[in-house]
Amino acid sequence: MRLQHNRGNRWGRRLRTVGQCLRRWCADCMSNVYYRSSLRVKIIVPVFVITLVVIGILAWLSFTSLYTTIAGIYEQRARSVASVVSKSLQEKAYILYYSDQLESDIDTLMKRYDSIVGITVIGMTGRGLRVVASTDPSAVGRILAEDEQAALLPLRDVQVSRVRSGKEEYLRADYPLFMDGDLVGVVSVDMSLAEQQRYITRLSWKLGIASILGFLVLGFLLYSILDAIITRPILRLAAAAERVAQREYNVQVSAGPARRVGVKVRDEIARFIDVFNLMVKMIGSREQALREMIILDEETGAYTFSYFQRLIDQEIRKGLRYGHPTSILLIDIKGITELPAPDKRRLLQATANFLTGRLRSVDPVFRVSDQRFVALLPETPLSGARAAAERLASQVADLKVETGLAFTITIKAIGWSGEEPPKLDELLNQVRSPHEGS
Repeated sequence: MRLQHNRGNRWGRRLRTVGQCLRRWCADCMSNVYYRSSLRVKIIVPVFVITLVVIGILAWLSFTSLYTTIAGIYEQRARSVASVVSKSLQEKAYILYYSDQLESDIDTLMKRYDSIVGITVIGMTGRGLRVVASTDPSAVGRILAEDEQAALLPLRDVQVSRVRSGKEEYLRADYPLFMDGDLVGVVSVDMSLAEQQRYITRLSWKLGIASILGFLVLGFLLYSILDAIITRPILRLAAAAERVAQREYNVQVSAGPARRVGVKVRDEIARFIDVFNLMVKMIGSREQALREMIILDEETGAYTFSYFQRLIDQEIRKGLRYGHPTSILLIDIKGITELPAPDKRRLLQATANFLTGRLRSVDPVFRVSDQRFVALLPETPLSGARAAAERLASQVADLKVETGLAFTITIKAIGWSGEEPPKLDELLNQVRSPHEGS
């Protein structure tokens, strides 16, 4: 029992491991699809997949219906030909007794109907059904097998079936012959399906081409509608948001067609664009006011060094009074001095946004020089600051992908307890002096 229990535990651990691997793999796939594909790709792929399924189902239903109709037409044609052939033979007084004359009539009928590939006349004898005449000379005089007789003896009307001989398929119409209400024979007419196959092939090609055209037209029509309603407004919003992230606030996103006064807006994207435009105006006004107070750096949007001096003095005083730890991060950008002015400005803005987005909302970011930022981490011990520095360093690759520039970022953590705070002048000199990143 214990051995079985241990085996069960091993299998359970293996299954959990496999499940965890599958979940990680699915999460990686979803992340790659979500972040590495554009919004247009996310829309166009489902649209064309759905269009393909719908057009495929309609094409299959249409082809099935037409195929059934065409097959019914050819089966009715086989019945008609079998009826004509049987009546032509029944009009003869010899019907099933003079084989030579029957073969002559069969040859005449074969020349009259191009689609007929074979005629067999079967007569009733004392030993059962026997082939009286046929386009196949080797079959004349043959007594039908029991299963063949069992299929023909109950006939009371024309029976049409598909018969395959080698690679060819044809229709066989069995027409019963009666005399005084008794079955005296059967006329079997074999008709070629080559014409039907050629017709169905041409129809399949036409239907296939029509389906492809329908798929493309419907797919592009649906995509154009979704692109106009969703993709373009969101792309305009994304472009405007990028400009706002670069501290440009003279941005106004168009919601679409001109709106008449007094019309209530029900479209969610149009309402979102209105709120976005209002938000940009408010942010621009607020940032302008902060700049006038000399709190924000005009180029990057980070706080200024003078504001850092005020806050760090307050943090040292609070730490000394309440015993709370405080830490700072010194972030240096190596290689920025070699970049052109536009790239340098873009890198500074992107770095400020990167630090603001990765740190806590209570951790302000300051620009202290042309290539250095400082992040203040209130009530954070040195160990927490080092963990934050490691996390930021591991995510610098995202910043490099975003900017496409060559540079290196070094991050150093400095921390102290509330009981032993550093002297303000020494700390400010350390912040402003160059250092080697850790």
